[in-house]
Amino acid sequence: MSFAITTADIPALALGSSVLACGGGGNPYYGQLVARRVLSEHGAVRVIDVDEMEADRLAVFSVIMGAPLVGIEKPVSLPALCAGFAAVQQALGDRLGAFVALEVGGGQSLLPVLLAALTGRPPLDGDGMGRAFPEAQMCTFLLYGMHPALPVAISDDHGLLWVLRALPFEIGRGRVGGTGRLGRVVGLAVERVFRRYCARKGGAIYFTVTLDHASLQRALVRGSIGLALELGRAVHSARAHGGDPVEAILRVSGGRLLMRGKIADVERRFRGGHDWGAVQIEGLDEDRSRRGEIAFKNEYLILRIDGQVALTVPDLITVVETATGTPITTEVIRPGLRISVLGLPSTPLYHTLEALRVVGPQAFGYDVPFVPL
Repeated sequence: MSFAITTADIPALALGSSVLACGGGGNPYYGQLVARRVLSEHGAVRVIDVDEMEADRLAVFSVIMGAPLVGIEKPVSLPALCAGFAAVQQALGDRLGAFVALEVGGGQSLLPVLLAALTGRPPLDGDGMGRAFPEAQMCTFLLYGMHPALPVAISDDHGLLWVLRALPFEIGRGRVGGTGRLGRVVGLAVERVFRRYCARKGGAIYFTVTLDHASLQRALVRGSIGLALELGRAVHSARAHGGDPVEAILRVSGGRLLMRGKIADVERRFRGGHDWGAVQIEGLDEDRSRRGEIAFKNEYLILRIDGQVALTVPDLITVVETATGTPITTEVIRPGLRISVLGLPSTPLYHTLEALRVVGPQAFGYDVPFVPL
């Protein structure tokens, strides 16, 4: 079912996307500044379901690779976005059918909306994660295999860096990636190579990648853009009418309140192109005797309460201001904030044993099992 996104919807989309992004996904403030300007100049966009896209057409996703801290100094760049897309579009010709987000995030969710407004092509209601993750091989498109014979480009603030008319490798059934051992190795190699390249280019680069319809049907996390918009609208409505924005998030998402408290300390370090750290929480109200800790790598990964693991990736751990429902990203979280820690369910695409090897706690170096919501 299609729906419109107007200039007035951008703040709600950015807020709801940040709720789903688990502390990552790009700073929502900078992205919506660009999106509101573009939509005010070019008009609203209509989001469609993947089933409404013609089967012989292709979709394009653009994604920013980089750490959240770098995103403060390098916000969403329209020239970088357009440089990568222009190169891919030249190779695609008239085969472009839609745009899609690689992940949900305050910045990342807006990229397909920007390109849709500039070109007149629709964005899809869905993405490749249903949340945000710090590494490329963790997206469902790579996890379940992408068609390799399609164009890819990399760009940055200075313009196009390079373009390939097709990915230079494939494995098994003509796909890049997959949940098998070799597929996981290839996916991890893609992440490691380009993460080092990203660091050499100042910590932020833009990928523009083409997907065929079969890859989308197989691996798209459907409905995530519509869910983000609904979450943002619910929070805005609760604020306007004196309601509880945290309860509004839980009602729309089917999530659960795990803890209320105050940020006591934040440990943060930049390593290997990522922001690593931990957040210490002192409980408040009914949780005043409890202590919490959230480990993060760009995104929140593992929640411990009183030393016991309460929730882990791939399920969603999100932190919001208790009074306003504003999501707090890992690059800006700081001591003194009064927060609510929420747990939200992740896509079933991540719950297979094969997928958990790529996105579960052990994929991040933690010797704990997957603890679901």
